[in-house]
Amino acid sequence: MKRIAIMLTLVLLLCQMVVAQSFVCWQAPLVGTLRAYVEGNETSFPVIALDGDERVLIEFDYLSSDILDLEYSVVHCSANGKPSDLQPSEYLRGFAVNRVTDYAVSSGTTVDYVNYRIGLPNDDVQILLSGCYLVTVFQSGQPENIVAQTTFMVYEPLVTVNVEIVKPQTVAGERYAHDVRLSVECTDLQVSDVFNELSVSILQNGCPYSSRTGLKPKQIVGDKLVYSYSGDLLMAGGNEFRRFDLRYLKQTPINYNAVDYVAPYFHISTPTDQNRAFSPYFSETDQNGQYVVYAQSVANNDDHYRTADYVFVHPTLSTDAVLDGDVFVCGSFCNWRLDSTNMMTYNFDAHRYEGNLRLKQGVYDYVYVVRNYYDGKVDMERFEGSHSETGNSYLFLVFYRRTTSDYEQLVGVLTVDN
Repeated sequence: MKRIAIMLTLVLLLCQMVVAQSFVCWQAPLVGTLRAYVEGNETSFPVIALDGDERVLIEFDYLSSDILDLEYSVVHCSANGKPSDLQPSEYLRGFAVNRVTDYAVSSGTTVDYVNYRIGLPNDDVQILLSGCYLVTVFQSGQPENIVAQTTFMVYEPLVTVNVEIVKPQTVAGERYAHDVRLSVECTDLQVSDVFNELSVSILQNGCPYSSRTGLKPKQIVGDKLVYSYSGDLLMAGGNEFRRFDLRYLKQTPINYNAVDYVAPYFHISTPTDQNRAFSPYFSETDQNGQYVVYAQSVANNDDHYRTADYVFVHPTLSTDAVLDGDVFVCGSFCNWRLDSTNMMTYNFDAHRYEGNLRLKQGVYDYVYVVRNYYDGKVDMERFEGSHSETGNSYLFLVFYRRTTSDYEQLVGVLTVDN
């Protein structure tokens, strides 16, 4: 019990640290491909309107042939991940804990798994308030035995977010950055203290390492709050994402991967990547860090999530050894975490970093990042570089909490693809 309590505490601390910067996702070792998105658009951010027609779909695989009896809870949180001082009946209509009833065993795969899905809102759970929500999935009757956790957001359009993303006018910035010009109009929201009651965050491709949080206005003009003018808010553009194409396994692939079957798993070796830090910008079509599950051999498009196989992917990066940090292959496929599952090891004989990823068939965006040994900072440009021409997906979030309120509302959302 002590070990379980420690694990639960660590999970809750993770949620509090990360949710303000990105979308929390935590999964047990036997869980794969945990994600949350707007139903019908699997590369979308899990953000829906209060009382709207859209639903958030939460999905994951339990990598076993055993079917688990699972339940889930939904908890309202503030932007920093702290549970709101509310009773479930204040933010939910329905039951606080419900069973997971949508699941199916994989078919025709070398790796057995059970695919689970939760759509929210549903007949058992309706959302009453805007804000951040933490969904915890656990074994039935054992809330301490957590299987997966993830977050989604619900907004009510009480403010108008105005954004313009342009190429910087400064000599240095115009080569690597995006100039974000941001203002918020509070015509339908009465705010008495804009510096303490409002908080604005910017998520770039859903990545916590390139996000900006807790922004405060620089000027107030009537109902309009100006957060940045020309050159006030520069964000590194990064580079277009690299791509794994894992759609083909049991036939001669049309792409450039080498596919081998070493019982009981398929192994995919991709061409060796090169350092792009000093290379000129090259336009590529990407998914802004996201991924889609897809198996070319599946006839029915609705079956990809339950008939796509799991494979081991072996990326390689040609470069001299990094002496000041660990190297990771990263993207939304790992929920931007940096741990042993996506850390690269250096092969001194081959002069390259090598990785070993367990992924479900599909098309994945990724980049290489370095986490410094000494201060823990994450460098996303060491191997990728940064360009003002790069296209990104920006999510702007406006949170509001009155001084006397028990919870934080999400009152403005805007997604901009530059």
